Amino acid sequence: MKSFLSLCLLIALALGQVSASCPENCPDTEEVVWALGDGCNVFRNKCYFDKENCRRDTALTITTKEECQQYCANACPQNYDPVGGIYKGQVRNFGNLCEKIVHTCRTGETFV
Repeated sequence: MKSFLSLCLLIALALGQVSASCPENCPDTEEVVWALGDGCNVFRNKCYFDKENCRRDTALTITTKEECQQYCANACPQNYDPVGGIYKGQVRNFGNLCEKIVHTCRTGETFV
Protein backbone atom coordinates (compact mmCIF):
# COMPACT_ATOMS: atom_id res chain seq x y z
CA MET A 1 0.00 0.00 0.00
CA LYS A 2 2.84 2.42 0.88
CA SER A 3 4.52 1.64 -2.45
CA PHE A 4 1.30 2.40 -4.32
CA LEU A 5 0.85 5.74 -2.51
CA SER A 6 4.50 6.62 -3.12
CA LEU A 7 4.11 5.83 -6.81
CA CYS A 8 0.95 7.97 -7.03
CA LEU A 9 2.71 10.86 -5.32
CA LEU A 10 5.69 10.55 -7.64
CA ILE A 11 3.45 10.57 -10.72
CA ALA A 12 1.50 13.58 -9.42
CA LEU A 13 4.73 15.50 -8.84
CA ALA A 14 6.03 14.63 -12.31
CA LEU A 15 2.80 15.74 -13.97
CA GLY A 16 2.86 18.95 -11.95
CA GLN A 17 6.35 19.70 -13.24
CA VAL A 18 5.30 19.13 -16.85
CA SER A 19 2.35 21.50 -16.64
CA ALA A 20 4.38 24.03 -14.62
CA SER A 21 6.83 24.40 -17.54
CA CYS A 22 4.00 25.17 -19.99
CA PRO A 23 2.89 28.76 -19.42
CA GLU A 24 -0.74 29.70 -19.86
CA ASN A 25 -0.27 33.47 -20.03
CA CYS A 26 2.76 35.39 -21.24
CA PRO A 27 3.81 39.01 -20.71
CA ASP A 28 3.76 41.35 -23.71
CA THR A 29 7.41 42.24 -23.14
CA GLU A 30 9.24 42.26 -26.46
CA GLU A 31 12.44 40.22 -26.21
CA VAL A 32 12.30 38.49 -29.60
CA VAL A 33 13.19 34.79 -29.79
CA TRP A 34 14.14 33.29 -33.16
CA ALA A 35 13.60 29.55 -33.58
CA LEU A 36 13.95 26.90 -36.27
CA GLY A 37 11.54 24.06 -36.95
CA ASP A 38 9.44 23.91 -40.11
CA GLY A 39 11.07 27.18 -41.18
CA CYS A 40 11.81 30.32 -39.19
CA ASN A 41 9.54 31.04 -36.24
CA VAL A 42 9.57 34.38 -34.42
CA PHE A 43 8.20 34.80 -30.89
CA ARG A 44 7.62 37.95 -28.86
CA ASN A 45 9.59 36.48 -25.93
CA LYS A 46 10.78 33.18 -24.42
CA CYS A 47 7.44 32.60 -22.72
CA TYR A 48 5.62 32.49 -26.07
CA PHE A 49 8.36 30.19 -27.41
CA ASP A 50 7.95 27.83 -24.43
CA LYS A 51 4.17 27.91 -24.81
CA GLU A 52 4.41 26.90 -28.48
CA ASN A 53 6.93 24.14 -27.73
CA CYS A 54 4.50 22.64 -25.22
CA ARG A 55 1.96 22.17 -28.03
CA ARG A 56 4.34 20.61 -30.56
CA ASP A 57 5.38 17.04 -31.17
CA THR A 58 8.75 18.19 -32.53
CA ALA A 59 10.40 20.92 -30.47
CA LEU A 60 11.62 24.18 -31.98
CA THR A 61 15.26 25.15 -31.50
CA ILE A 62 16.36 28.68 -30.56
CA THR A 63 18.79 30.17 -33.07
CA THR A 64 20.11 33.54 -34.21
CA LYS A 65 18.15 36.09 -36.22
CA GLU A 66 20.57 35.72 -39.12
CA GLU A 67 20.30 31.92 -39.23
CA CYS A 68 16.52 31.96 -38.89
CA GLN A 69 15.94 34.58 -41.58
CA GLN A 70 17.52 32.27 -44.17
CA TYR A 71 14.30 30.21 -43.85
CA CYS A 72 11.76 33.04 -44.22
CA ALA A 73 9.20 32.43 -46.96
CA ASN A 74 9.74 34.36 -50.19
CA ALA A 75 6.19 34.42 -51.49
CA CYS A 76 2.60 34.15 -50.29
CA PRO A 77 -0.63 33.14 -51.98
CA GLN A 78 -2.45 36.09 -53.48
CA ASN A 79 -5.74 35.39 -51.69
CA TYR A 80 -7.17 38.41 -49.90
CA ASP A 81 -8.09 37.47 -46.34
CA PRO A 82 -7.07 40.55 -44.34
CA VAL A 83 -5.48 40.28 -40.90
CA GLY A 84 -4.01 42.89 -38.62
CA GLY A 85 -1.94 43.31 -35.54
CA ILE A 86 -0.70 45.98 -33.18
CA TYR A 87 3.00 46.74 -32.99
CA LYS A 88 4.23 49.45 -30.62
CA GLY A 89 0.76 50.94 -30.44
CA GLN A 90 0.25 51.13 -34.23
CA VAL A 91 -2.23 48.95 -36.13
CA ARG A 92 -0.68 47.15 -39.09
CA ASN A 93 -2.80 45.47 -41.78
CA PHE A 94 -1.80 42.65 -44.13
CA GLY A 95 -3.54 41.05 -47.10
CA ASN A 96 -3.44 37.62 -45.44
CA LEU A 97 -1.82 35.71 -42.56
CA CYS A 98 1.11 34.58 -44.72
CA GLU A 99 2.05 38.20 -45.46
CA LYS A 100 1.98 38.98 -41.74
CA ILE A 101 4.20 35.98 -40.94
CA VAL A 102 6.69 36.90 -43.69
CA HIS A 103 6.80 40.50 -42.43
CA THR A 104 7.50 39.29 -38.88
CA CYS A 105 10.19 36.91 -40.13
CA ARG A 106 11.98 39.62 -42.08
CA THR A 107 11.68 42.42 -39.52
CA GLY A 108 11.38 40.74 -36.11
CA GLU A 109 8.29 42.85 -35.39
CA THR A 110 5.96 40.80 -33.22
CA PHE A 111 2.30 41.73 -32.93
CA VAL A 112 -0.12 41.67 -30.02
